[in-house]
Amino acid sequence: MSEKGLSGQLVPRHVKPQTDELLSSWLTRVSLAHGLQPRTFGSILWPAKALWTGDIDRRATPEMLSILAQKTATSRRQALATTLRAYEGTLWEDGGSSRSRHWLLLGTIQGQRRDRPGLQYCPQCLRTDATPYFRRCWRLGFVTVCTDHHCYLLDRCPACYDPVNFPLLPYDTDTITRCYQCQLDFVGVESRALDTSQGHQRLVAFQTLLLQALANGWYPLAKNQMVRLSDYLRVVRHLGRLLLTHRDADHQRAQLCRRLDQPYFIPCWPASKAWALEGLSVTDRFRLLLLLAWWLEDWPEQFITVCLDHLIWPRDLLRHMPSPPQWYEHTVQKVSWGEALKRAMQAYNDAQNVP
Repeated sequence: MSEKGLSGQLVPRHVKPQTDELLSSWLTRVSLAHGLQPRTFGSILWPAKALWTGDIDRRATPEMLSILAQKTATSRRQALATTLRAYEGTLWEDGGSSRSRHWLLLGTIQGQRRDRPGLQYCPQCLRTDATPYFRRCWRLGFVTVCTDHHCYLLDRCPACYDPVNFPLLPYDTDTITRCYQCQLDFVGVESRALDTSQGHQRLVAFQTLLLQALANGWYPLAKNQMVRLSDYLRVVRHLGRLLLTHRDADHQRAQLCRRLDQPYFIPCWPASKAWALEGLSVTDRFRLLLLLAWWLEDWPEQFITVCLDHLIWPRDLLRHMPSPPQWYEHTVQKVSWGEALKRAMQAYNDAQNVP
């Protein structure tokens, strides 16, 4: 289709975004519906924008969304809901700070590294879709499993091992679910099922609560205690980085894996350690979140016990964390040698009283 063919008020095919569809997924479906490569379609729609050289899902401006909404006869509200910016106010408090990238997988950027996965997918979801599409929540770092189909998410093509890369799909691709490199259709791929172990079920429940909290911005920390989701995720990310980048991270991770009867793992670093968590593969994030979901269960007792048992002290729990949430700082202060001694004495007395 020529550029002239897209110069009217509406494009010929009014492809609408699906429920929780990611902007780049929607835009790619619109492009392919018109027989155009996504990069070509984007240059026609926004001639002055280097569309695919950055993270369009995060950086699309209101003006860009307005044009796309107008051309596809879609409401602006629907268009905004496809972006990662729509998470502002729940996932982060201040979208203008560096935290606006926290928990967002580091997307593949053209002209830089093409081998870095920035989008996950569930083959069974794609298979059951009337019109296959990629979900917005599949860009979130704390999402590693499909809670509908109880299976692991994938972040690469299982045939050629390349990541999902919409801009490089050929113009004549028949479906968005094909690998741009080898043309394998992800719809036919099988993903490993989760088992019924307590650890896997705990992780499913943890992820479910986090996704539900995106609706109103509040997370159920403990019985009768709700905290801001953005604060809670700051804490989860901080603890995750503690198990990844701290000088004793390998030892602490090994101890927790042994405690949970999980295999020890050494994370593969595909990106700068400044974004260590967001740059991990879905497999490594899954293993890390298994540990975090257990550590944060039954707050605050479980957290304090794990810290004392494994000698994780306040200086590390608070280091590089400016203005920590009050509920977190208050709990961290209970992690002390005095508390450790008190608990040891209590355990000793309990043992002495056993007949």
